[in-house]
Amino acid sequence: MSVRSNAESLRHIPLFAECDPAHLQVMAFASERAQFAAGEDVFQVGGKGATAFLILSGEAEVWAGQGEQRIPVAMAGPGAFLGELAMIAGLPYSLNVTAKTDVAATRISRDMFMRVVGEFPDFGSHVMSALSRKLAGSVSEFDRVRHLFESAGSFPRG
Repeated sequence: MSVRSNAESLRHIPLFAECDPAHLQVMAFASERAQFAAGEDVFQVGGKGATAFLILSGEAEVWAGQGEQRIPVAMAGPGAFLGELAMIAGLPYSLNVTAKTDVAATRISRDMFMRVVGEFPDFGSHVMSALSRKLAGSVSEFDRVRHLFESAGSFPRG
């Protein structure tokens, strides 16, 4: 894929939707290509969140748990952006991602992302606004679920 098409793919991610296309092209130019064979881990819970991945082709399974207690969370295909919150915050990954088929991805490192933020403060401002909206949506969803549990009453013990 070309730098321009990678930048366009980034623009379709809500986190980057309001960012200047030139800033996304800089990020796409500085990113690296990554390949994962079917069955190969993209990242695991607890791993250093130094990188986010934009899936270009193939499918990856997002899952929680360990070993036999594998709990599928989602399937990620082309256009999915995985590990972005861990990459931005420098936190460990909170989920596992394994290639279901052969996967081609663009690897965006935390160091490179932070350089773009440092060079283009408007870019950082747009990303922070998007993160704030995402957090507000998550808090609202947690409140909704909490309310459902509170109104459900007690559950019979078995």
